[in-house]
Amino acid sequence: MAFVIHKSKAPAAPKVVLRSSKAAKERHAESAADQSTAPASLGVSNPLERYRLDCVIGEGGTGQVLKAYDQLLEMDVAIKILAPCLVNDPEALQALKAEARITLSLIHNHILRIYNLERSGDKYLLIMEYLSGKTIGELLLENPSGFEPNFVASAITVIADAIGYAHRHGVLHKDLTPSNIFFTDDGVIKVIDFGLASVVGASSMVGDDSIIGTPAYMSPEQLRGEVLDVGSDIYSAGVLAYQMLTGHVIAPDATIEDMAFRPHEPIADITPGVASVINTATAFSPADRYSAIGEFAAALSSAISSL
Repeated sequence: MAFVIHKSKAPAAPKVVLRSSKAAKERHAESAADQSTAPASLGVSNPLERYRLDCVIGEGGTGQVLKAYDQLLEMDVAIKILAPCLVNDPEALQALKAEARITLSLIHNHILRIYNLERSGDKYLLIMEYLSGKTIGELLLENPSGFEPNFVASAITVIADAIGYAHRHGVLHKDLTPSNIFFTDDGVIKVIDFGLASVVGASSMVGDDSIIGTPAYMSPEQLRGEVLDVGSDIYSAGVLAYQMLTGHVIAPDATIEDMAFRPHEPIADITPGVASVINTATAFSPADRYSAIGEFAAALSSAISSL
């Protein structure tokens, strides 16, 4: 299957997937709902009269994401509703507010837009751009051997442009996974879900002993709960690029302890030039990685163009 990536035009309609993952989990807790199913039959009430709730499009440990229609502005939106069990959790509420503040500050054609954070009674809602298409994770299920190298190079270039923009504004994504990269029906790449984002230099620890993320894509220092810099996102982007090329993650059988405290074996199952780029991006020590995510994307594009 061939894919064509376009530069973002006017916001294309969006579909969003909700992710909630912790250190002991290897994948996001998500479930897609039948879009023909009425929200009422799923136990979803309408917390804001302004919006018509159409269907659940994502669900995880922190709540649901629904497709909705803004009856005032006459446009489709996505609404992320924090789970009822978390509305009285101060830490969860602070995380939701932090996600809203961070994403509202990032205005980029290839980053999912957040329109507002609203409260209705005991419900907190993020009103978001609605996307139509599939995540890279969903596309990988359809293409288990990976994608054409030129598509990967183009996609990583766009992703790096978006993440580099966030880095220049002092923000790390901290959860670059296939489920958080969206490919719209119009061929536009969107980086979604800055729910784990933090400022550069912040620790990956949450609370006293929790580390949140998706282990297979997390840098060793993130798994160890250390202070992070842009090198952590570069590591994740390297793992993502490798999976897009091959269909599987680096060292899929490694334990979390292995990934946190031991370097992975050098990649040798792809073209040497491309492997060298991926190995540099996913070096065990941040000092041995590329200094900027754009530098990694440029090196990958150069290596792939030489094939």
